[in-house]
Amino acid sequence: MKSLKQLFEQMFSKEQRRAERQPAPALAAHFWNGGSPAEHNIRDISSTGFFLLTKERWYPGTLLVMTLQMKDVAKDSPERSIAVQARSVRWGSDGVGLEFVLPDLRDPRRGQNLLTEGADRKSLERFLKGFRAENGSAVVDRVAPPSDS
Repeated sequence: MKSLKQLFEQMFSKEQRRAERQPAPALAAHFWNGGSPAEHNIRDISSTGFFLLTKERWYPGTLLVMTLQMKDVAKDSPERSIAVQARSVRWGSDGVGLEFVLPDLRDPRRGQNLLTEGADRKSLERFLKGFRAENGSAVVDRVAPPSDS
């Protein structure tokens, strides 16, 4: 059981990550910013989000659709990439921290616009497990529910 001091330190810490991050050098992201598509490296990933190495700086709360892609998987493999919706939560000198935004399965409008909605929880878990298997490391056991922020 945590002491009162530990609880206060956790509540007021700048570190708000809810899941362990794993390095992801074999994973890239693509997004549209009005210009030509470019591959961006992902520094690390967890069940709740990832840190994208980019010169872009989005305001916290900005929603984006990202295509995550395994670099070392055959180009014709359907398991190579997945489109996800992500929300900018922080940025640093070398990139942006993004959290996964998963569609609400109970929403009757779900599936009406797959271009902006992104993958559901099961699809994302399947992709990340495939990434884990390809790279011989444990990345994700299950995708965490989105935060209420």
